[in-house]
Amino acid sequence: MISPTPVEKQSNNSSAPNMLDSARLLIPPQAAASPTTAGDITNAIPTLPATGAKPAMISVPPSDRLPDAIGGPALRTAAMKGDPAAAYEVGLRFAEGKGIASNLDEAAKWYDRAAQAGVVPAIFRLGTFYEKGLSVKKDVDTARRYYLQAAERGNAKAMHNLAVLDADGGGKGANYKSASIWFRKAADRGVADSQFNLGILYARGIGVEQNLAESFKWFSLAAAQGDADAGRKRDDIAKRLDVQSLAAARLAIQTFTPEPQPDDVVNVAAPAGGWDSAPAPATGKPGAKPAATSGTSLKPRMPRPK
Repeated sequence: MISPTPVEKQSNNSSAPNMLDSARLLIPPQAAASPTTAGDITNAIPTLPATGAKPAMISVPPSDRLPDAIGGPALRTAAMKGDPAAAYEVGLRFAEGKGIASNLDEAAKWYDRAAQAGVVPAIFRLGTFYEKGLSVKKDVDTARRYYLQAAERGNAKAMHNLAVLDADGGGKGANYKSASIWFRKAADRGVADSQFNLGILYARGIGVEQNLAESFKWFSLAAAQGDADAGRKRDDIAKRLDVQSLAAARLAIQTFTPEPQPDDVVNVAAPAGGWDSAPAPATGKPGAKPAATSGTSLKPRMPRPK
């Protein structure tokens, strides 16, 4: 039997700071929003530069300081000079506790700076902070605006999260038609949880016209990515399809190719070899030895549908 719950795979979020890219976690019950906002979080949604344009440099107050443990001198110097890619990396390390104790206030501050410069992954992650009230005051409407900006630039995880917010409704009533549109966009880009949810919507005719062949297709694609629940639902739907419809659906599955995401919406440029192996900035003193870099090395970022 198809589950009576139309949307089962939830937002790409978690209260754990090192799990912001997880696509399998349920949104917990709404908690009281924190009254404290972080640093220079302005709640202002950034205006993104044109696609492919280099993010603008950002302004960092000279009173700011970064702890040595956050990374080597190349990262610290670049961040303090307003390099948006370095600002994102600093935010990431504070959020995930990479080489330093996790500090969501600092993470939100540095993500906000990178987002104001148009760094799309930072915009997506700020959306998760506002959706869940991580350091900043919980504000689902603001989260949605951040997700929308990232989604419109091609970020698949933002598309998925937009769909989840629309399906949830946030007390305003579910909008399954809009949810189905964003689930479809994310599913077309290979997000397994969106593929699963789209299978549910097509099976039950929620937000879309009921179409069991489409339901079979999306459950099958999610199952191919290791979703056992999708595999069970695929098999249930298959029993309800005629031979011709089943054959057509299987052909559609065989010819499916995920749409690519622009590189700059899922990755943030770093120096060759990573921030910690980048050469230390020149001191201007002849013969001066470069400052020692941190022993912390970053793990390669996942090719996230983020």
